[in-house]
Amino acid sequence: MRVVIFAFVLFFSSSLPIYAKCAKEKVCGMVGKMNHFAILDQCPEAGSLLKECRSVSGETVKDLPEPNFVDNGDGTVTDTVNKLVWLQKGLIDKKFKLKEAKAAANMSEEGGRDGWRLPTLPELKTLIYKERVVNTSGKKAWVNPIFDDGLGHYYWTTTTCDEVSFIKDRYQKKICQEGKKAAWFVHFNINAVGWFHTNLERPHIWLVQDAK
Repeated sequence: MRVVIFAFVLFFSSSLPIYAKCAKEKVCGMVGKMNHFAILDQCPEAGSLLKECRSVSGETVKDLPEPNFVDNGDGTVTDTVNKLVWLQKGLIDKKFKLKEAKAAANMSEEGGRDGWRLPTLPELKTLIYKERVVNTSGKKAWVNPIFDDGLGHYYWTTTTCDEVSFIKDRYQKKICQEGKKAAWFVHFNINAVGWFHTNLERPHIWLVQDAK
């Protein structure tokens, strides 16, 4: 009789789905390291957990106060309200991965200055203008006319999707579930905000530093 019971228990336990061994903590730990197909291969019934692991937070971007820009006459612009100094023109000669963009900004001596960095999403959004107007390049873009961005380009921010999960621009609500693997950008040609994976060489860089 004991042999029969043991055999039954062994059969039952071996027929349990692999998912029984895949707790939420384990599944969530796989997210970001493996693609969904690989996770489901190990944990076939983990689909609902994947959704929970990748759910967005309630964090959205908090806008800075309305800026007041002053042309410094040396290729830089000071925002006297938010205490920031901007390069007057974005650097569009090259596109970067986010890590490379940060390094390039930190090493830059544009305008005869050091101490440059990439802006956060709230900081870069202060450059967006209320309408498409002629900027100092003589062309139109959705950038404050004191700046030079030609027809408008898109630029990295340091704000990643684990910090801000969703935003709403003039088009629609944008959701990012990629955590630290993606970061937000601002596009001045169409007045839009979006995100890219940080390992893609896509956006340009616009330099900013704290006003002294």
